[in-house]
Amino acid sequence: MTVTVNSAVLPQTPFSRVAVCTVAETAFHAPTNVVDLLTAADNPNGARIARLIAIPRAAIGTANNVQVYERNGSTYTLVDSVLLSVHTPGASVANAKADFGYTEDYPLYVRPGYGLAVAIGLAVANGVVVKAEGGLY
Repeated sequence: MTVTVNSAVLPQTPFSRVAVCTVAETAFHAPTNVVDLLTAADNPNGARIARLIAIPRAAIGTANNVQVYERNGSTYTLVDSVLLSVHTPGASVANAKADFGYTEDYPLYVRPGYGLAVAIGLAVANGVVVKAEGGLY
């Protein structure tokens, strides 16, 4: 019996990207108020996201839906979302952080030639920062 050697393909280039969302987006099937987090041009061979978080830069008065879209040209497909809870940061109160739950063991894969875009459900004057960390293949 011939044994085939397992050849794992691992991400080659670590990356970290941020995007700041300020305008509300509620048309989940055809979003227009999105911000690119990872462009298709930066992702020719695919990507693996091991950490994805959202941090508001102002008070969140009502729970806010942070959305992640896979982008292929002008087509956006909602692939995940998380809620930022009601919170007021200050000098002695840390800014709230919403974690999408991706890890090295449970990553988000982005297909080659596709991008990621993010949006928020309610406008936030100073914005919500969305940060992705991972590796490019």
